[in-house]
Amino acid sequence: MLRNFLMVAFNLLFKLLEVAILIDVFISWIPMSYGKYNGFISFIRAFTKPFMEPFRKLQNRIFPNFMIDFSPIFALLLIDILRRIVYTFLY
Repeated sequence: MLRNFLMVAFNLLFKLLEVAILIDVFISWIPMSYGKYNGFISFIRAFTKPFMEPFRKLQNRIFPNFMIDFSPIFALLLIDILRRIVYTFLY
């Protein structure tokens, strides 16, 4: 019973992170001058920043001045790895 609840809770958390990262990616493609003042955009950026910022720093260290940001891809891969680890321990 508790195991099922934890699996559902972690699955929901991981899905929310994935959706938030994808929304952040789509938002970054839309030029908005008021984006930093929008509460929703600020929330999404604050929610996804802890997961994507280490990958951005690593990418900037390895490939400085690279125009494409691969940090969302690496963050999604990390979330998938974490999901598999959590499911292994809970199953």
